[in-house]
Amino acid sequence: MGAAYSQDLRQRVLQALDDGMIKMKAHRTFQVSRSTIDDWLNLRATTGSVRVKASARRGPQPAISDLEAFARFAQRHNGTTLSRMAQAWRRETGQSLSINTFSLALKRLGWTHKKRASSIESETPPNEPASSTS
Repeated sequence: MGAAYSQDLRQRVLQALDDGMIKMKAHRTFQVSRSTIDDWLNLRATTGSVRVKASARRGPQPAISDLEAFARFAQRHNGTTLSRMAQAWRRETGQSLSINTFSLALKRLGWTHKKRASSIESETPPNEPASSTS
């Protein structure tokens, strides 16, 4: 299904019809199907307007609905993996969510996320101090 026609186009087509243009000429001029023009005329007759209807959200509600609070959480845990973010979220909120849920929430914020815990190993093992030359 394509995007709805703009409010401006709807009004121009109906204004042209009100000014005496026949439907077939409006169809050719504005490149809008005859059935769409009929729908707009019926809509205007019943509601008095041809406003674009707000589309209803499909599917389930997001598990993380408060994006502002999630953005603050993500800022505090910036640079961690999605797995660690999920663990921190569980500790802070008691809500257990999948890694995919965090990925989608970050995407809704327009953020990217780290793909792996570490891609480069440290040159110095964690239990050995760096050697010093004296």
